[in-house]
Amino acid sequence: MNSMVEILAGYAHTQPDKLFAVDESRREYTYASAYGRVKNAAAALIKKWGVARGDRILVLCNQKADYLIIDMACNLAGAIFVPLEGDASADRIREIADETQAVLFVTSSERGFLDKSTTYNELLSYSEEVPEFVFGDEEDIAEILYTTGTTGKSKGIMISNRANIALAENVKFGVCMNENNIELIPLVMSHSHGLRTFYANLLNGGAVVIANGVMNVKNIFRLMEAYHVTSLDLSPSAAQILIKLSKGAFWDKAKSLDYIEIGTAVLPEELKDELVDNLPGVHLYNFYGSTESGRTCALDFSVSKNKKKCIGKPSKNAEIVFTNDGRIPINATPENPGLLASRGSMNMSGYWRNEELTREILVDGFVFTNDLGFFDDDGYAFIIGRRDDVINYNGIKISPTEIEDIVTQYPEIEECACVGISDSMAGQIPKLFVVAKDSNTFRMDEFIQSISNRIDKTKMPKQIELIDSLPRTFNGKLNRKELAERGMQ
Repeated sequence: MNSMVEILAGYAHTQPDKLFAVDESRREYTYASAYGRVKNAAAALIKKWGVARGDRILVLCNQKADYLIIDMACNLAGAIFVPLEGDASADRIREIADETQAVLFVTSSERGFLDKSTTYNELLSYSEEVPEFVFGDEEDIAEILYTTGTTGKSKGIMISNRANIALAENVKFGVCMNENNIELIPLVMSHSHGLRTFYANLLNGGAVVIANGVMNVKNIFRLMEAYHVTSLDLSPSAAQILIKLSKGAFWDKAKSLDYIEIGTAVLPEELKDELVDNLPGVHLYNFYGSTESGRTCALDFSVSKNKKKCIGKPSKNAEIVFTNDGRIPINATPENPGLLASRGSMNMSGYWRNEELTREILVDGFVFTNDLGFFDDDGYAFIIGRRDDVINYNGIKISPTEIEDIVTQYPEIEECACVGISDSMAGQIPKLFVVAKDSNTFRMDEFIQSISNRIDKTKMPKQIELIDSLPRTFNGKLNRKELAERGMQ
């Protein structure tokens, strides 16, 4: 099998009546009905719209099962799937359309920003004779995934058929997925994490239940019960919202799950401990990776407890090394961490029409990152921070997370972040932003006295600011750049 759609076609023959996907509107597809719709939509792309192999198709995510069908239809037609978040602005749509020279724009409604636009319904309801299809090769580009561009211009990341299968394997074997797995995914399906969870369940011959976020907790619980969900895919922020809004009911609903997998952002140690304490018997997985090199490490923290900052062991198709600044592999240690690089069949093919950046990031098959870490003696990988985030104070290297781990233990602190801000004398100074659980009763003087007893004098934040909340990106990642800019004001 060289592509995800070829895997779908195989299951449509061997298990036609098994559930493939369902969404909040109760739109259900079996493997047979899904592949039938995929063929209809692929035929429409080829016969009605003249789509050729390698053409780029923009698809606005509607967070429904039909979206998965359009993804597979692009793959079957030999086109390149370019997903966009459902609330993408007109400017962002036009920018990516121009950059990819997209030949078609697919939306849920009439939103024709391109000369050629169509809707989900028009593609899915196409009824003319289905042509003979030829499945793509493993090296064909299946999709271009765009980053959000929060720290600069967004980049188009090319993922091949081969990489998607390898990514699916990393997830499937990383969570020890059983053959009848039914996974609820309330994450944005236009981004890499949710898509790859879907691909893993397709590879496994299981089913996915798509939800539009977790704010409607009753709806999440309804879907879990109605479709006998056996696993759940969450981001750290989604997990926190479910726990908070359900007022404890989440623990009872989740205790029968086989596993919960968490990704998209750094998993706070406090949340990790809370999940472990309240869900005994449920496997709890944290995945590390990027859009460029996905699901490269997995940690079952319900088993490997008390490993702070641990990202687990390399996944099925991943090779991990730590290097010095010259990208030479080193024996990294906590005192001398290295830069993480990953190699394997899950890696991107490169950046769309950006050979210079591709040569910078993808070298000898390795995708290089700015994440600093090391392996312990048991083969577990640890990440202590990012090279870009390390604060250089008078020549002393300060890891922000080292400060943050101490501060978050203070009982009146909800969350915090430490960033480096420019200083004419010291180069950089550490500034701490804190969010109090109750700003009315929070005493800054008592807080400073407490943490100063636990933080080395040379590493103690020189400025501390109380704020209402920390800025985050769409998927819950801390936006340190925004904090650093605020610190300079």
